[in-house]
Amino acid sequence: MQSVIGSIDSSTTGTRFTICNLNGEQLSYHYITHKQITPHQGWLEHDPNEILNNTIECIKQAHKKMDGVHKLVTIGVTNQRETVVAWNKHTAIPYMNAIVWSDTRTHDICQEYLNKYPKNYFQQKTGLPINTYFSSYKLQWMIQNNQALRDDLNSGNVLFGTIDCWIVWNLTREQNHLTDVTNASRTNLMNLHTLQWDEDLLNQFNIPKNCLPQIKASNSNFGSLKIEEYEGVPINCVLGDQQAAAIGHALFHEGDCKNTQGSGLFIMANIGENIKISDFGLLTTVLYQKENEKPVYAFEGAVESGGQLFNWAKDKLQWFENWEQLSQSTVNAEDNGGVYIVPAFSGLFTPFWNFDATGTMIGLSYYTTKDHIRRAILESVCYRTKDVIKAMEQSGIKINKIHVDGGLTKNKELMQLQADITQKKLVYPEIIESTASGAAMFAAVGLNLLTEQQIIQNMKVQQIYEGKKSYEKQYKQWELAVNCALQFKKIE
Repeated sequence: MQSVIGSIDSSTTGTRFTICNLNGEQLSYHYITHKQITPHQGWLEHDPNEILNNTIECIKQAHKKMDGVHKLVTIGVTNQRETVVAWNKHTAIPYMNAIVWSDTRTHDICQEYLNKYPKNYFQQKTGLPINTYFSSYKLQWMIQNNQALRDDLNSGNVLFGTIDCWIVWNLTREQNHLTDVTNASRTNLMNLHTLQWDEDLLNQFNIPKNCLPQIKASNSNFGSLKIEEYEGVPINCVLGDQQAAAIGHALFHEGDCKNTQGSGLFIMANIGENIKISDFGLLTTVLYQKENEKPVYAFEGAVESGGQLFNWAKDKLQWFENWEQLSQSTVNAEDNGGVYIVPAFSGLFTPFWNFDATGTMIGLSYYTTKDHIRRAILESVCYRTKDVIKAMEQSGIKINKIHVDGGLTKNKELMQLQADITQKKLVYPEIIESTASGAAMFAAVGLNLLTEQQIIQNMKVQQIYEGKKSYEKQYKQWELAVNCALQFKKIE
């Protein structure tokens, strides 16, 4: 009987359950999208029960697709980070939809903090700036705006958690209210030094500690499944999705770097066991922690818009019909014709952390064609990547190559542009579902079925992109375009 490992990957757009062998190779999977709920401009919500039901269905369907006799020995859970859920611990009913990481409804709450404190006030403790991105502000909004939640808060009936907590709590049915250090490090409530909820921060945000999950190492025992034929299968790993992707790329050495390119771009570099705080707009976060060992930290750059920009241009403006037409623009137009698009639809994240920045297209002339605009769309993702890589190197981390994964990396023209603009080697792996394989393999580490060295050996490369053309002059123009996006102000 073949021993196999699984992973639940609960992303921004959907849920995927993947079954792998111990080499991280995918044997079976099932994927279901969930609704993107937008009650107001700048708001984005998910239905927690839809995510839970889809998770269970994905596990069952992936299992049905398996060939041969096998035994599922462990699973890992990986999830969209910063997204938060609040539910009643007795009824398991959420008080409201989950507030998603990119939701900007907490703009006014963040502005109140910025009126009192500098942008990096919490950074020494949490590694994070004051921004709508992080969970603490979303939890405060929930408390302020949901009467039923507020009524139950003091009685201790409310549970808060990121998506991993919600999934683990429901699938184990042991009411294990647990999270791991990587997800906790994105809430702006965990102290990076102690790896525990910080009492001063909890008081600052008026969040009772008894509502929050226990924080554990990333490959701890998080309970066992209580689902029909999967009864007793242990959950031996929880990781934020970007950290899981880093494990999938075997980023176990200082300076190792990856860029996951999906709805947004998430660039992460291993900085070792010592906490470093960047002066150049990077986040400091926990990369992973093995049980009974010191945590490993990372610098991270979060880019607010990647695939979301392409979907907007295709679906709302009909600037192109498909990927092929977008890619062809790099052939039809030798350059962008002086056009730059800054995709600040939710403000600008790393390294600027300005939620008032506005989406900007600049450099138009009578010479401008659709191909120039399409090429500018592709280039913007590459320039935003370079913004982050530049900040990492200014912060003392030398980046020699960037491992890449995510839906956007299937576009070869985009990858070549990115290698040109960043002047870094891009490493495209054979196992492209790095997030799913990373969570599964780290669960196997938790059961001593795999070691870090074996994960490194399992890492196979499909293609390497190298820079062929310099974009130094164009990048200076890009920086001027970003300044325009930062300086434009809406008149209230």
